[in-house]
Amino acid sequence: MNDAAPLVSILIPAYHERFFAEALASARSQSYSPVEIVVCDDSQGASIERIVAAAGDERIRYRRNAARRGFEANFGACFEEARGEFVKFLNDDDRLGTHCVEALAWGLRANPGVSLATSRRFVIDETGRRLPDLDATVPVSHVSCFIPGGELGNFVLMNMRNLIGEPSTAMFRRADFTSEPGGFFHWGGESYHCLADLSLWLRLLKRGAAYWCAAGLSEFRVHEGQEQAGVARLDCLLERHRIATQARTEGYLEAPAQWLAALRSARAFAEGTDFARVSEDVRARIGEHMRRLDEEIGRAMAEEAMAAPL
Repeated sequence: MNDAAPLVSILIPAYHERFFAEALASARSQSYSPVEIVVCDDSQGASIERIVAAAGDERIRYRRNAARRGFEANFGACFEEARGEFVKFLNDDDRLGTHCVEALAWGLRANPGVSLATSRRFVIDETGRRLPDLDATVPVSHVSCFIPGGELGNFVLMNMRNLIGEPSTAMFRRADFTSEPGGFFHWGGESYHCLADLSLWLRLLKRGAAYWCAAGLSEFRVHEGQEQAGVARLDCLLERHRIATQARTEGYLEAPAQWLAALRSARAFAEGTDFARVSEDVRARIGEHMRRLDEEIGRAMAEEAMAAPL
């Protein structure tokens, strides 16, 4: 391992001011050095700028967007500002543990074949109180380890849950990221919102292995300000089928049994989601999607049967 510690860019695509001070404080408290903290302010007020100014930290580079850029474009703006060899996003409502950057940077430096470093993360509420694990935050492993990229990608897709983590959870090499026309979270010509982070992780895992740190290094906040209903939930349903389809064209889910498992998990997600309060138009779109998904599952079952040994 090279003794020279590479620069890590902690990127905060900021919009909501409510928890921003906590997020920024967690970035500033990192045990690792050197770091830069890039804040791209997409808000309409001056609160985020004031918090940055009050910090008086020369490691922070603040950029205010001239006009509202929105979710995907603001992530892209942050990435364009990054100067570090390693990149670490931090959502403006999440928090990093003190040793988060240090531990994930170790994983990337220890093994040049690693293209994505991630860890266990904890769920917290609006007050910062720790909550029980969600289905997606159950640890991938109880020991730190290196995992082949394709193996982890298939595991996530077959369970159709982002077990890798939110943008605040992972770290990667800036050089390993390749963009597509259209936006930061575009993959295969499609833009992802609900599964934006997973679309990025799957692209990175095609380039190399993953490092999983069993220690909890970040906190993912659940609160009322997040998108939880209506169109956002419809996106979560539709994107699961889309991302599985795109992943298979990229070499994931090659075995018929893997493909069938991913489709069944996508359907199980739909069955477990409450769409009671959506409009009739959205309900009709869900019904049509479920019909097409069932047809796809039928074809996959036939494919698996053909592949089964006699």
